[in-house]
Amino acid sequence: MKKLIITLVLFILILSNKAYSKLPPPGTGTSGVPANILIMLDNSGSMSWDINGNYISSWRTLVSYPMDVAIDSSGNIYAIELNTRRIKVFDSSGSYLRQIGGGYGYGCNQFIYAYQIAAYGNELYIWDFYRGHLKVLDGNGSCKREKLFNTYWQGRGLAVNDNYIFQAGSYHSYMRVLNRSNLNQVSYDYNYPKYYSSWGLNINSDGTKMVMANHSRHEVCVMDISGTSLGNCQLVGNGRYGGRNGYFSSPSDADFDSNGNIYVTDLQNHRIQKFNSSRQYVSKYGSRNYSGNPFYYPYGLAISSDDKIYVADWGNKIHEFATGLTYSGAIGVPKSRMDMAKDVIKKIVSNTELTSGANFGLMEWGWPFKYSYLNLRVPISSNGAKTIYTNVDGVRGYGGTYLLEAMNYAREYWSNGAQGHPSPRIPNATCQLNFNILISDGQWNSHSSAMRVVENMKNSLNVKTFAVGFAVGTGNRGNYDDLADNGGTDDALYANSSAQLLTALTDAIKQAISGTLTFTTPAVMSELQKGNFVYQSTFKYEKYKQWEGSLKKYKLNSNGSFGALQWDAAEKLNNKSPNSRNLWTINTGSTGINNFIISNRSILKKHLFPNKTSPTDTETDDLINFIRGFDAYDTDKDNSTSDERHKLADIYHSELIVVGKPDASTADNGKINYSKTDAYYRQQKNYNNFKNSSTCGGPCNSRTEVVIAGANSGILHAFKASDGQELWGYIPPNIIGKLSTIITTKANATNPIHGIDGSPVVKDIYFDDTPNNSAVDPRWRTVLISGLGAGGNGYFALDITDINNPKHLFAIENDTLNKVVKHWDNDESLTIYGYSWGNTPPEQYDYSKLGESWSTPRIMRIKVNGKDRWVAVFGAGYNSKVAPEYGSAIFIVDLENEGKVLKRIDIKDNQNASHKYVFSVNKDIKEFNMSSYGLNSYNYKNQKLIVSGPGGIGFSVSQNTNGDIASNIKIVLDQELPVHTNFEVTVVNRTDIVNSVPSDLVVITANGTAKANYDGALIYAADLEGKITKVNLTENFQLNNNLMINKDISTTTLFNSQSNSDNGRYIFKGIEATINNDSNLWLYFGTGDTQKIQDQSNKVQNRVFGIKDKNFPNYVEISNPGTVNNCKTTPNCPQANDLGWYVNLEKSQKITATPTIDKDRAYFPIYEPTANNNACKTGKAILKAYDSKCGNSLLNVNLGSGVLSKVVIQGDNLYIGLSGEANKNISGFTSKDNLITGKSKAKSASGAVQIESWKENY
Repeated sequence: MKKLIITLVLFILILSNKAYSKLPPPGTGTSGVPANILIMLDNSGSMSWDINGNYISSWRTLVSYPMDVAIDSSGNIYAIELNTRRIKVFDSSGSYLRQIGGGYGYGCNQFIYAYQIAAYGNELYIWDFYRGHLKVLDGNGSCKREKLFNTYWQGRGLAVNDNYIFQAGSYHSYMRVLNRSNLNQVSYDYNYPKYYSSWGLNINSDGTKMVMANHSRHEVCVMDISGTSLGNCQLVGNGRYGGRNGYFSSPSDADFDSNGNIYVTDLQNHRIQKFNSSRQYVSKYGSRNYSGNPFYYPYGLAISSDDKIYVADWGNKIHEFATGLTYSGAIGVPKSRMDMAKDVIKKIVSNTELTSGANFGLMEWGWPFKYSYLNLRVPISSNGAKTIYTNVDGVRGYGGTYLLEAMNYAREYWSNGAQGHPSPRIPNATCQLNFNILISDGQWNSHSSAMRVVENMKNSLNVKTFAVGFAVGTGNRGNYDDLADNGGTDDALYANSSAQLLTALTDAIKQAISGTLTFTTPAVMSELQKGNFVYQSTFKYEKYKQWEGSLKKYKLNSNGSFGALQWDAAEKLNNKSPNSRNLWTINTGSTGINNFIISNRSILKKHLFPNKTSPTDTETDDLINFIRGFDAYDTDKDNSTSDERHKLADIYHSELIVVGKPDASTADNGKINYSKTDAYYRQQKNYNNFKNSSTCGGPCNSRTEVVIAGANSGILHAFKASDGQELWGYIPPNIIGKLSTIITTKANATNPIHGIDGSPVVKDIYFDDTPNNSAVDPRWRTVLISGLGAGGNGYFALDITDINNPKHLFAIENDTLNKVVKHWDNDESLTIYGYSWGNTPPEQYDYSKLGESWSTPRIMRIKVNGKDRWVAVFGAGYNSKVAPEYGSAIFIVDLENEGKVLKRIDIKDNQNASHKYVFSVNKDIKEFNMSSYGLNSYNYKNQKLIVSGPGGIGFSVSQNTNGDIASNIKIVLDQELPVHTNFEVTVVNRTDIVNSVPSDLVVITANGTAKANYDGALIYAADLEGKITKVNLTENFQLNNNLMINKDISTTTLFNSQSNSDNGRYIFKGIEATINNDSNLWLYFGTGDTQKIQDQSNKVQNRVFGIKDKNFPNYVEISNPGTVNNCKTTPNCPQANDLGWYVNLEKSQKITATPTIDKDRAYFPIYEPTANNNACKTGKAILKAYDSKCGNSLLNVNLGSGVLSKVVIQGDNLYIGLSGEANKNISGFTSKDNLITGKSKAKSASGAVQIESWKENY
């Protein structure tokens, strides 16, 4: 039988005055007042140099005729140059570090003909072909050991494992095996033709196989390794000479990725080829290219531990690829400090964790000339981050470093405003914090005078200053330390790479936004009612710790009130030894539900620290122990790291779900559309047999009931519903790399993060859950799928049919920083596809538009090739209102094919574009003037440019400005285009909203109403720019050869809220739907920027809406989307020809949760910020109810201070959570702590149909 599930989120607060890396609920304490942050970017001439202080204009590439490449355990890249006899070293981001050797010689770190380089750990192994000279160096080029074999013109291939060095004989037919520690020869095997002309050797990560490229024989083979012995040659591909797929022409190198796939540099065919672990051809990339771009004789190849593929191309570059053979860019092409800084700033302003708690502005400074070299490019505002994302491209490095004048100008802006923009400070708002974050690479004069200005800003204006030194030597840091000290931020921050700069700026901003948080009482709650019980999750804010979560089970009294506590899962977990917990993930080298353990350290290390150079065993053990529940960072300051800590983290946005025995219905409901329902499908697929079977790890009808919830520790927990004991915890592969950000440099502290912040959904579906066994054997399985929410851009799915032994199904991640899509399939294999340089992943894997995965998936059936197919549908997520390339789409994901994309539906972005310029630019071009493509000028004050096309190439926009007009507009790229590239440059209004789809979708299927007499579903999606889009998934779709839907899916815009960034009319929260007694489908929603809850101005005008889809259940294209012009507002009730009703919200009010329908009324939770003259006081929590068909006000009550949750209805009771303090003696309502209850006075609407929940509840 179906059971009612109620989910209710409450916000309660705790006293604190310090920093957190993630923001608690908006509207709590003073957290609604954002910090003001002015980024002050140095535009001096030295910012145009590379990180090592070299003039970039003096050379084009840092690598000359590379012969081979190797990657050490830190991810550093070593390119060996044959002609110059030197090694160039780069870090994992491609930044140049140093040079080893150089010049002809016989010394240990000199070379004559060094063809091959290998890395093992942090040691380099080089074979000098001329005299058979093996040299072992450290990463800095110092000699560790060497051995001369005096085998002239012999030897080429080189591979290293734990104990041995394997060295093959080039045009000779031997394999020499050496002891790795002392270089003594252990064995020597002569075998023709097996080893003849073996140029490239490499060993897989577990040391069990070697791949060998036979140059003259045009073969590549794989051999098993047993000690010093090599097995028979197993040919890769077709094993023959030729240019067709799977054939070779003089292959020169080969290597394995972490999944056993094989990559080969096919020298004379000027390409690389990929083969799977069964040695079958998969794909290829490249052709002959004389410009030095891929490829002109690709010789060497190496693959890093995180599966980045590097190819040494004789045409002067090291090229990087993802495992899907998508091109990521060239290594060894210089990048300026300015371009690095701009890239990092873009990452900062598109990070929701940082932007939700602050308003941003941008000032460039250098020469003391206002409005040109010293310029407030972007004033601080709630839309500042969005503007900076495109505006920062125009900053160029030229001029001096005049700090005094810059600080005087910043003080002028903070005091009284500048360049026509008012000061961003709210008068008398003592809770508001204001910061300068100054980024510079130089030294300045008038230091003492500048420090007096900095100190004056701190003392008189409450503006503190962070100092970030970029590429500043250790001997030149005194001025920066003084700047931080006088600015009130204590310690300066320093960086010598893009990664370090990102860390430094993130640390500064986290300190800035955290200072605004003051709280009064403990916890956030999420409630779930099942049967006669209520599950309630709460958490406490902890200073410099993980937030402490709790999950309680209460008895529910007959009158709806809370009864006795049954258990608290947090207490149960705290009484459990960390070593006795079952914590699991994938790709650890071991199976089972307890593989997140120290004995798997060597494999877990690379997953836990993807961006760290050489994490130590101790660092890895500490993090594993901390996740398991030990206080490894001594956060309780008792000088012990072996005692235990509070183990359950906060369950914040993740809704709880209870899963028990399979009990969905197969009964005929007597409705006309029964044959379209899931109940009918289950009856046809023998679901009752499944319910009564023993395929759930035991009898399915007695499967253990569990409560499942995602926590921000990065763990998905399964707790036994009977006693609250943790059954297991799962760490998805797309979150494990974030766990290391828990670590902070502050002693006795950790950094709370967003982990699994999305809500899981569960459904029994019938499909083939073993897609890789070459058999078609569908069966019923219980499947869970969840997004990460604010924790990241990804989803994961599990098979929890056997709740005691869950299994990984698939996971996806869009890494927007590195521009790659990652996909883990059913057998845990990871495939990576890049999408920079104009590349796109294969359609089945194209999640490149996926933003933060806020949208809860919907599991449903659609018709494909005349058969039912199980899919998940969700919005593409949130993009921080900044990055137009992410978020504005809907994904249809194939649950029967490992989560691959069946179709991506792009949602129209209603950019108010004055003009769009689409054009192509030839390869090898580095700079072009937009006048060549029709753009001569635009209004710089009211418009902005959006540039798309260059992918992973950094660029800047150069233009002349005269008043409000910009002209002579140039796009300047960091490096020449490697391929013919399409560009799109759009001139848009500055108030345009950068669109995305963060809210949950409304999915109307036959399960919900008899009117839906169709297969599949009609979907309604609300987006950030205020549109309601209707999507038609009721057709019988066909698949193409790539197993994707072979046609465009029909969409139409039903309604436009006429939103822009001035009126703040964003749709963050979902739509509620019902069918009223007029037989129309009605949709209810509201607007408001929930990320800037305190934002207010006379321009902010939010609304609540009730609109109808008069065409439902049919799909009809709409040529002119509805607006408020087609609606009525109170006191006028909409007529049959009207689209619906709307109500203007006053005083910058905002909706804070999805509305709730109860019979004849719609409930809307509203937040009203306090006026700016009292901004530090928490605003009002107002509950409003409107007549569902007319929009007339039925309820308007101030329940207290803070933010209201979604209203939950049970019978005639309603429940609401409140983040602040409830008002006393509210007529018709009572409160207990921060829970408010009352009676719903809704009246039955004759003929109305309440659409049941889309998801299956257990």
